[in-house]
Amino acid sequence: MQENNSGGSTRRDVLKRIGAVGVTGLGGAALTSGTAAAKPTVDWEPAHSSNYTAADRGAGYIDWVIIHTVQGSASSAVNWFQDPDADVSAHYTVAQDGYKYQSVSDINIAWHAGEWDYNQYSVGIEHGGYVSGTYEDAQYRASAKLTSWLCDQYGIPKQHPSSVPYDAANPANGGVIAHSQVPSSTHTDPGSNWDWGYYMDLVRSY
Repeated sequence: MQENNSGGSTRRDVLKRIGAVGVTGLGGAALTSGTAAAKPTVDWEPAHSSNYTAADRGAGYIDWVIIHTVQGSASSAVNWFQDPDADVSAHYTVAQDGYKYQSVSDINIAWHAGEWDYNQYSVGIEHGGYVSGTYEDAQYRASAKLTSWLCDQYGIPKQHPSSVPYDAANPANGGVIAHSQVPSSTHTDPGSNWDWGYYMDLVRSY
């Protein structure tokens, strides 16, 4: 097990070491101090099985949260993920009013990033709306609370790196990034109207 400069193991090192067994210790006690936050409420609307890859991922395999914009409504994205011909999915979708859907289990690999390595090591969150539009405060808050929970659950750093590596699997990396930051991406979402400073402040506050 790697150690930090003070000689103690970081929480992320521990999470990466235990990998797919999850984030609970012996007897189900949370690895973090205090009471672990409950998962935010989501509406389970499963994607068609032809639109994602079944897997068994745990904390050792999820390093990124990738932020997307639908270019349409949240419900239209959820419906599209249920179309067997779509060949695309995301784990979560957050509507402009803050309503949250889940289409793919976290342990499975959604097809959202456009780069296979990043699909394998990430959770994707779509947001209803348009890159050219504005994002509602309710949407920011609902999404940030979900992202904060995901970061705590899987040991993802609550940071927004300005650049990302091609090696998505390197556990020294990780954070919350835009779809447009994924290497080789041709997408621009969530775009310049997405307030990263505000969003990350919310993520860290929950």
